[in-house]
Amino acid sequence: MLDARGLGIGAAAEQFIEQIVTQSSNAKAARVQISDALAAESETAVELELTNPPRHISARFFPLRAPRGNLGTGVLLRDVTRERQADAMKSQLLSTVSHELRTPLASIKGFATTLLRQDVKWDEATQRDFLRIIEEETDRLTEIIDNLLDMSQIEAGVLRIAKEPTQLRSIIREVVDEMRMRTEAHWFVVDLPADLPRIIADPRRIRQVLHNLIENAIKYTEGGQITVACEIEPAQVVVSVSDQGAGIASEYSDKIFERFFQMDGKSTRRVGGAGLGLSISRGIIEAHGGRIWVESIVGQGSIFRFALPIAPNETS
Repeated sequence: MLDARGLGIGAAAEQFIEQIVTQSSNAKAARVQISDALAAESETAVELELTNPPRHISARFFPLRAPRGNLGTGVLLRDVTRERQADAMKSQLLSTVSHELRTPLASIKGFATTLLRQDVKWDEATQRDFLRIIEEETDRLTEIIDNLLDMSQIEAGVLRIAKEPTQLRSIIREVVDEMRMRTEAHWFVVDLPADLPRIIADPRRIRQVLHNLIENAIKYTEGGQITVACEIEPAQVVVSVSDQGAGIASEYSDKIFERFFQMDGKSTRRVGGAGLGLSISRGIIEAHGGRIWVESIVGQGSIFRFALPIAPNETS
């Protein structure tokens, strides 16, 4: 924040201006804005972006009047960083959602309109293909909406988690069998210990996390092996999903779990997405008292891991 020490009563306006300007991201523009505000004879609002630490400051300048004339200019500083972050997030949300919704809606509209044409008679196989695409795009819309609802619950701290002793083996095999049907370019390896202890978890939410991680492995790798494995550690089980994709640069290893974050790359532009899957997965795992992270080497692939507590009275 702005440090007002040393600027006591009677300090020159130049000193005040200089203190703010030196911390501003655009010193020249800040100097002009503040000078104009100090010279104005009416109330003036100025917003400034400071750099160390990054802050948005709203400065309201107002004349100090007395019966015999103006005494000078007063200024009220307010930190509006959170408001600007919220505004930026809202804009990003609207942009992302409108883009992601437009594609499936266009497909649904296009194929439905085609089926309703009176001048063409579609054979049964073609009709079924069109209806299958409409169904898939409808599922995609539902997934986007569900992700937005989950994200809002995570942000509000009200995500519903119904924990119970849960067997991971069956969940992993169910999700892998489902995802195997979605790709012909990948093959799956499931590596589980013979004696896998139960964990304390919400089965539906853990299934959602696995689905997100494996779906990402399919989306962001053109082909190859996807391995789902478990390791037993003291008091916890670590689940991993590894791929043979392009990998993730180390500077992105934390950012990829942030909401709406997407790396600017060929694969990201190709597959699209709202950038919520990993953020939601992190929220779910942390709500279980666990943690999630990624280990990756550029050009060799990535391993996403998450750890969950073992149920009481379970042994490895």
